[in-house]
Amino acid sequence: MKTAEEIARQLTKQIAKSAFKFYRDKEVRNQINFETIKQVEQDRIFNEIVVAGLGLAILMFKSLADIKNDDKLINFYNELAVETASSYGNWLIEMGTEEKFAKIWKQLIEMRCSECEKDFLENRKHFPDPNKSNPWIAVVAINCHSHIRRGKGEPEDPLFLMTVRWVKQTAILISKTLIR
Repeated sequence: MKTAEEIARQLTKQIAKSAFKFYRDKEVRNQINFETIKQVEQDRIFNEIVVAGLGLAILMFKSLADIKNDDKLINFYNELAVETASSYGNWLIEMGTEEKFAKIWKQLIEMRCSECEKDFLENRKHFPDPNKSNPWIAVVAINCHSHIRRGKGEPEDPLFLMTVRWVKQTAILISKTLIR
């Protein structure tokens, strides 16, 4: 069986690849007016997508730890959440990124997870029971879309529907990785 660190590393790479594919999608780029925005804004949008995918994994792992009765599984899912929170930053360091920038990534991931947890708690009545379904798909999709659009997005926005689909696909990817 793989360790939590190995799974987190594998998931991090899969999520980053999936985020890049979503970001490179012609219709997504059309929706964000990719050709007309500055490089720094393009990078910010890509970063929000990656953070959304990683945050989704962390929130799913925390939920799994909360519903399990087996101490080993609880510890494993909690460890998986911790490892996933630092895996992307560690990967960036391995590729030559300065440690101070990797630390910013970890802080951003923690910040987005906290935002999602707060949004879920404030709007819990609108979401299904987390023991029976995955409310994090909707919560993370809304958060990601809001950050991509800098708080100016609307539910009717075609980019929102694309984001929901991508987050749902990412949740499936995370689930499949766990059962392998």
